[in-house]
Amino acid sequence: MNKYIFLLVFVCVYLQSGCSSVARKFVVAYEPDTISILRNPAMGWVMYEEGWSFDPMHRKWYDPVKFWQEMDEVQAHQYANILYIRVLWNMLEPEEGKYAWKYDEEYKAYIQKAKDRGLKLAFRVFFDNGVPDFVYQSGASSTLDPPLNREKDKMPYFDDPVFLDKLSNFIEAFAKEYDDPDVVDFVDAYGLGRWGEGHGVTLKDKEKLPFVIEKVTSTYARCFKRVLTVMNLSYTDWNYTKPLVFDRLGFLPRRDGIGSFWFGDKDRTHLNELFPQKAHIGEGCYWFAFPHKDTTVYDEFKSDKRFKMNSFYEAFTVAVDDALETHSNTLDLRVPFQCKYWIEQLPHQVQRFITHGGYRLYPQSIEMERQGNTLSIWHTWLNLGVGVLPNRHPNWNQKYKVCFALLNPSTHVVEYSHVDPNAEPADWLAGKAYGYTTHLSLPKEIKKGAYLFCVAIVDTTKGAVPGIVLSLPSVKLINDWTYISEVKI
Repeated sequence: MNKYIFLLVFVCVYLQSGCSSVARKFVVAYEPDTISILRNPAMGWVMYEEGWSFDPMHRKWYDPVKFWQEMDEVQAHQYANILYIRVLWNMLEPEEGKYAWKYDEEYKAYIQKAKDRGLKLAFRVFFDNGVPDFVYQSGASSTLDPPLNREKDKMPYFDDPVFLDKLSNFIEAFAKEYDDPDVVDFVDAYGLGRWGEGHGVTLKDKEKLPFVIEKVTSTYARCFKRVLTVMNLSYTDWNYTKPLVFDRLGFLPRRDGIGSFWFGDKDRTHLNELFPQKAHIGEGCYWFAFPHKDTTVYDEFKSDKRFKMNSFYEAFTVAVDDALETHSNTLDLRVPFQCKYWIEQLPHQVQRFITHGGYRLYPQSIEMERQGNTLSIWHTWLNLGVGVLPNRHPNWNQKYKVCFALLNPSTHVVEYSHVDPNAEPADWLAGKAYGYTTHLSLPKEIKKGAYLFCVAIVDTTKGAVPGIVLSLPSVKLINDWTYISEVKI
């Protein structure tokens, strides 16, 4: 038997004969799997669509077919859990009411390929030179934004009522298509300003920033009821976003710029204020922002004021360090060429984030005592990852619960299940064991016979169905249920 086979310590006899009133007790201890990729929601490595596949300016380098060809060359989907699509509004709705997910065959094929590879989707819709023409034709006003000295750098006035009205219509349609947690992991529910990060929000009335933040995020919150909503964290608007968005609406913080001085002390302090009540959705700073793949044209990391970095190799290593230090649930493999670099040049760092990033939950031990049809269970759980399961987000509403079940040994169908209301997976942090006591009485109507007694973290919106893959060797799992013992009724 290998080291992962769990240890059974029997006190008295097996729990197999239920006819006696004598108490029967045993303990099961589990050894974790710290290597495998866990396909769990809101965590793990992230592949990126930067809009290149759908941007005419980049068509000589990328299109929806070439994107997947290059990702598949390094089997990027075997390392990542999520495809993050950062895209301009005018790509998803080039004409009013004509949405890409309905009318754009290239887009639909692209999305299907992500699903075929087992990837969840995530989105940021933003507006930097990307507001549909029909919005301006309807009367919304815009401005050229000279600070970055970009030619024809057209930005909307985000407090313009026509812009906000048309955006609300889009968000409603967007949520109707994508408010499905089986398909979408999270949505960046803001997207204003430069790159959708909240920088340089252009306003007619500078005093209206709180109104605009609340208007856009509240519309997302009203329309997205099941998928996690997140917002980029920035000290520049923290006085508004903390009470309006993170507290009242329950959004998760997303922080772009991990591994750089752009992620400064103020932002780190604010992120610590939100953790562990809220999971951190992270993104690295320095990346291959050039589809032509010439890495020599970019070396801004050399002038970073927080970290010392002289190459992309060092910059990416720093990003992993910083992501783990700041309890990040996600980090970006990014675009095809960068995915290739990570996987081929830094496989140890890829594995390091797989092992420690996000959350890795498992039962450390389960002790059980049976007297007749009454079971008393003492169970202890650990989280090996630096992050947390965002079970408290209002759209999840603590739907993931510890559940014990009797499975039919032949069909593995659940014949009986019991949810422990006291065990809250969102509480579990690295470095601490969490113990609970559960008492349950097996119903008299259960047919006599031998059953597999198991435990899982289930998605209660789907009944007794495991929703979180536990950090255990596959030999311990039965359809994602963790085997405890055979029980005879």
